Amino acid sequence: MWRILIAILCFLGFSFASEPKILQIIPFGTSSVRITFDQDISKLVIKEHTLKDFRSFLDMKAILVIPKKVYNFSNKTQISIAQNNSQIVRIVVRTNKDSSYQTRIVQKHLYISVIDKLPEVSKKSLPSHKITPKIQAQVSKTTKTSTSHSSKSTTSNPQSSEAKKHPQKNQTPISTAKRENVSPPSNKTKKYRIVIDPGHGGKDCGAMGITKVCEKNIVLSVAKFLEQELKKRGYITYMTRNKDVYINLKERTDFANAKNADLFVSIHANSVTKNSSNSPQGIETYFLSTARSERARKVAELENKDDVDVMNYFSRFSFLNSLNSHRLIASNKLAIDIQFGILKELRKNYQGVVDGGVREGPFWVLAGALMPSVLIEIGYNSNPIEARRIDDKRYQRFLAKGIADGIEGFFAKNY
Repeated sequence: MWRILIAILCFLGFSFASEPKILQIIPFGTSSVRITFDQDISKLVIKEHTLKDFRSFLDMKAILVIPKKVYNFSNKTQISIAQNNSQIVRIVVRTNKDSSYQTRIVQKHLYISVIDKLPEVSKKSLPSHKITPKIQAQVSKTTKTSTSHSSKSTTSNPQSSEAKKHPQKNQTPISTAKRENVSPPSNKTKKYRIVIDPGHGGKDCGAMGITKVCEKNIVLSVAKFLEQELKKRGYITYMTRNKDVYINLKERTDFANAKNADLFVSIHANSVTKNSSNSPQGIETYFLSTARSERARKVAELENKDDVDVMNYFSRFSFLNSLNSHRLIASNKLAIDIQFGILKELRKNYQGVVDGGVREGPFWVLAGALMPSVLIEIGYNSNPIEARRIDDKRYQRFLAKGIADGIEGFFAKNY
């Protein structure tokens, strides 16, 4: 009898231990959260219940070991995470008629993003200097495809289908195991123009790494690999610089605007001062907005020092608040896709790749761009592990491929 009881208790203990535990929940971007588990959740089954009042319930077998979290966003949407019963964690996503949401799993992390639908725009709704026929056409195309609640889904193209993926009928499991590859670009995609911007250059070394290599040299190498990768996939590419020359921040986006680019991607490497008490690491992708965190503000200050005297704080803040919200929404989406692409590619080949997250900050190199734009911090040049990795050509090639995958996923879902 005792043996049977012990066996039952052991079985129950094993079953409980096998349930993934939620250890951390971090909000990021304008309306996104990252949920971190204690184990890989690539095979986690999430059951979805969609209601008519713009609410969706995402139920999964898991244990929430931290208090319930509720996040209210500025677009009047909400994400809440709580233990519904002893076995089920329920995530309630409240959207509205102008928004939808996306989910994405990357190893131990579940990302949930509430995404605004891009409304139709006209010259009357935007300042004349901020809209061209091409931009207007792109926003119109994005409006038709941005929602993640369409009736179509694709399992043969998991990367793009993941963001196209929309809620099924009530209690239909969301497939997460097949979110893998990105399909080749279509003939339509091959027409897209991308400006690649290697940060710093010339008199501006950028962050000097512990390996005594300037940031400007590392990011130029990564940018060249990215250019090769995108050209191979049929994209039209331009480099703000292809050698060690100095270009100020305004000239970089002026160049992108002159090329009538569809995307602007600026590549940088992060760093902390030598007297810093810690040695942070991680890959981060930023899109433009006023800084929402002290960390974002500090990173932006480092990258903005070239033009620090051009505008005072108040004029810069006012300028950011006047920016086209449609472009910022698209930039947020692009940042999420690129961050996902980089992490997925690097983690196939390297251990301990740290996800620094998708963040927002006042980067002036992005402010003048009339197209969706992001700034990628590929790693910390001040960190002993990452400094050596980002200066390694093999690692740089994988970085470039991950960025290209993210770009391709963005176009597949939004255009």
